[in-house]
Parts: sequence; structure tokens; C-alpha cells
Amino acid sequence: MLKAFFFGIIVLLSFSCKKKGCMDENAVNYDADAEVADNATCTYEPFEKTQMLTNICDNYIIPAYTNFNEKNIALSNSASGFSSNPTVDAFEALKQTWKDALLSWQQVCFLDFGPAAFVILNNQVNIYPVGTDKINNNINLGVYNLDLADNNDAKGYQALDYLLHQPGMTDEDHVTYFMSNANAMTYLTDVIDNINYWSNYILTEWTGSYKDSFKSNSTSESNAQGSSISNLVNGLCYHYESIIRKGKVGLPLGAFNGFSQQEMPDRVECYYHQESLPFLVESINAMNKYINGASYNTGENGLGLDNYMDHVGATQNSNSLSSVINSQIDEIIEKVGQLNDPLSNEIIVNKPAVNEAYSALQQLVPYMKADMMSALGVIVTYQDNDGD
Repeated sequence: MLKAFFFGIIVLLSFSCKKKGCMDENAVNYDADAEVADNATCTYEPFEKTQMLTNICDNYIIPAYTNFNEKNIALSNSASGFSSNPTVDAFEALKQTWKDALLSWQQVCFLDFGPAAFVILNNQVNIYPVGTDKINNNINLGVYNLDLADNNDAKGYQALDYLLHQPGMTDEDHVTYFMSNANAMTYLTDVIDNINYWSNYILTEWTGSYKDSFKSNSTSESNAQGSSISNLVNGLCYHYESIIRKGKVGLPLGAFNGFSQQEMPDRVECYYHQESLPFLVESINAMNKYINGASYNTGENGLGLDNYMDHVGATQNSNSLSSVINSQIDEIIEKVGQLNDPLSNEIIVNKPAVNEAYSALQQLVPYMKADMMSALGVIVTYQDNDGD
């Protein structure tokens, strides 16, 4: 026992003589000569939050909002052309510019903070299901105020979806309808003018003073409520969880319809156009570019939330959280790609496949809302009652 005692003393002395230090190569005080890890002493360069916000603002947000505004100007011009010369060709051109504008909305819809949150932009331009009775009543009366919240479900892109794709009517029928109904033509152009107003308002706000305050509001070590990082992350997570995952798929699927889980196929986006999936795919792909700090115009990756997660060592089951999120988005696109339009019909005839796509959408929620927000030190500032 005496020999064992002295052996233990020798081992202890030998260990204590080894140099301790930071052995994390990513740390600024990494010690290549250290033999015993003392990583509690490691220090790191702060993440360049201002550079990330500048990249996201200049290379994604403003170009995306610029395109959004341009597509709505094109929609307005197309409507003017149809109004002055209501032909089938002009009507088909109007429908195409409507679709282009709605696709451009998918590229900015998740920028749900700052000017967009202040005016609740989603409610102004893309509420569904659309209030068809209200639309028809507004047209019949010829008197309405599209600025009133009560008319939010009677305007925007989904009101145009109904007006341009009325059930049982051919393109020729639509042309005849608008030619013979001056109130309907006026309502059509008023709805488009209203969308144009909001797209121009948001772009003006961003290219004005807001962009500078957004970039500079990142110098604090904290990502507390009110900071640009908190606003950006909360806006992204809220819109994905409530509008994309729930609104585009979960609600029409019946996933939020209580115990019955009864399908509500009329709740899909673009119910009358009978094409919903291209808009869902566009919103997911655009959100993926945004998370990875990719340029809107070139697709080249810059400093983004993925880099921020990597910097703080965010993981999920021993894998980098940024790669887990990107992989989950790839899975969502794969599952959605197995579906067919009209989604309203697919929910009924191919519900298992829609459930798989919804499950993939659902799985992204905790990765973003719990793991990402926790890793970045951002608290949830929005409320939901989904129990997820």
C-alpha cells in the first residue's frame, strides 16, 4: 500500500506539472503548448453582428423588396392595359403578372419585423381564405374602404385570385364580366393599387432611415428584445411557424382543427387558381437563402445566421445546428415535391403524403424556435397557442 501511495503522489505531481491552457483552436488565446485542457479560460473574438446585418440588409432585404415593388408596378401596368383594352390576351397577361407578384411576395413575406410588422403587411396583402361574399358586396355597392381592417380578407393577392379565377368561368367569360361590370373593373384596379401602395411604402421605409438603424442596432453584447438580431430572428420564426407551416399547410390539412382533425381544403393559398405549391416552395427556398446570408441577386453566400450559429458552437444531437436546419429544409422541399396541385384536392386524396410534408415542416419549428433562438441568446417575443 505504501508503494501505491507513493505512485499516486508521483502521478499527481506529474499531472500537475503539465501545462494547462486553452486548447480550442478557434479561441484567440489558443495555446499550442498546452497539455491539459483548461477551456474555461478560452476567449473568442465577438461575432461581427453589424457585418452580418449589413450583408442581410444590403444584399437580400432591400433587393428583395425592390423586386417586390417592381413586380407590383408591373401588375399595376398590366391592369391598366387590361382596363383600357379588355381582351383575352390582356387578361392572360394580367394573370401572369399577378402570379409573378405573388411569387415575389414569398421572397419577402418572412421579413416580418420593422416596417412590415408595424403595418402588419401580411394582413394587408395576403390574407386567406378570402372573403368572397364581402368582395361581391363591395362590387355591387360600389362603395368600400380598403384601408379598413374589416376589408383585409377582401383585398390583396387572394382577392385577385378569386377575381381572376372565378369558378366556372373561362378567360372569355372573365373578359365579358369585367367589360360589362364597371364596378368590378374598378374594384380590380383598386385592389392592385392598394397592394402597390404597401409595396412602395415598405421599400421607402427600408431605403430611408430604417436600414441604418437596423444595421447599427447590434453593438450591444446582448440580443435582447428590441435589438435588430431579436427582431430579425423573431420575425423569421413567427412567420415560418404561423404563416408558412400553419397557414399554408397545417390549417387546410386539419392539423389545427381540434380533435376531429377535419380537413379544410378551402383554406389553401390560391384556392381558386388551384395552384398552391409553387408559392410554398418559393417561400421555403427564399427563407433558406435568407438564413444563409445569400445574395438575393447572385445567390452568393455571405455572412448570415448560419455563420452566427456556427460561431457560438450551436449543435443539435452533436451536429452543427446550421447544417441540421439546412438539411431539414432540403427534406421539406423533397416532401413537398412529391405532392401535386391542386393542394386542396391532394389533402383529400393523398393525405398521408401531405401529412409527411407537414411533419417535415413541423420538425423545423423546434430547430429554429428553440435551438437557434437559445443558441443566439434571443428570447421569443411572439405568442402562439399551438402547443409546439
